[in-house]
Amino acid sequence: MVQSIDRRRLVQAITGGLAVGVAGCLGGDDDDETNEETDDAKPDEGSAGLAYAFGPDAISLVDPSAGEVVDEITDGVDGYEYGDAVVTADGSQLFAIEETLSQVLAIDLEAREIAAEIGMGPGGTHMYHPTDDEMWAHSDTEGTFYVIDTDSHEVIETVEAGLDGEGHGKLLSHPELGDTGYATNVNDPALHVVDLEAYERTDTIELGEDGGTHYKAYSPANGFAYVEYGDVTAVVDTETDAVVDELDVAGGMYLTPDEERMAIVDHGAIHAFDVTGDETTAIGSVTIEGGPDDLEYYRADDTLYGFTANTMDDDSVVVDMDALEAVDRIEVGDIERPAGAQHLHRSAVSGDGYFITPADAEGTVAVIDMADREPVAQVEVGDGVGTVAYVPE
Repeated sequence: MVQSIDRRRLVQAITGGLAVGVAGCLGGDDDDETNEETDDAKPDEGSAGLAYAFGPDAISLVDPSAGEVVDEITDGVDGYEYGDAVVTADGSQLFAIEETLSQVLAIDLEAREIAAEIGMGPGGTHMYHPTDDEMWAHSDTEGTFYVIDTDSHEVIETVEAGLDGEGHGKLLSHPELGDTGYATNVNDPALHVVDLEAYERTDTIELGEDGGTHYKAYSPANGFAYVEYGDVTAVVDTETDAVVDELDVAGGMYLTPDEERMAIVDHGAIHAFDVTGDETTAIGSVTIEGGPDDLEYYRADDTLYGFTANTMDDDSVVVDMDALEAVDRIEVGDIERPAGAQHLHRSAVSGDGYFITPADAEGTVAVIDMADREPVAQVEVGDGVGTVAYVPE
């Protein structure tokens, strides 16, 4: 079992009991004899309504409504690089993959501090929250999920999902699927069936003889899993684990909030599908200039809009998802494009009416008011921020 390091206990042991807080977040007076606050103390404010912007030497807490950094976590943050960051279902913690030391950071959202550093395998990128008390962090070097107990901050199991013990992987889960999950791997021409309760790969659904699988989605309306396989999307009936169809586009998949439509972002276009019936029906598509990557939804005036995070220009494009047409472009700053890079990615998150995306080439995080379709601010957070997470109100 891989043990975590509880930072509170570690700091207390080193300093003889001296409590050390993160920058800008001072706790109240702990003396039981008085309830008065000193001039230097303030009650914990929590993190609801804040975005966490993960930088190499600081994790910046951004208030999107004010368009400014309101706090920072710097203790122990030194040259870090990040994968996914995921808020727990109860909103009390934020778990983030940190790649340089092959670890997962557990952040206490009330105290605004790193509570534990949890060891995992190398090459961490993606992390999932399939059950209320577990995080599944994937080691691409090992093709293995590290299952972390969110209370004890310990790795309680490992699940080897890839066939050859390596490969970039993702996990598909949904409440409708119960204890069954599905894992993709870019090295395997297959979709792997995972028992989330028994912590093991139980079956493999073969899709071909070579290539690999990557993006994935599930529609509870028809019970189908959608799996990127090369330049097509395989459609799998989760009742029988049989391939029942194939779509001629492939890429990032984004179910609408009502889970009745799915958008696939493929080669500069957004393709929309009806995923409610036994036949997955194409609705239409719209071409987006600028290399759309991530897609976040927002409903206003009975219209569903999609906000893109672009990789080839400094815009977010607003798409009317009902009419399938681009209706606005909003500048959000630019990203780094390393020479020779085969794939570019730009992350984005949304919540409480805000669209938030980093611009690592400019050292900023852009905040957009999704209702007004207007920029709130380009918040200075320093170089190297590529991962953001939002804590809902």
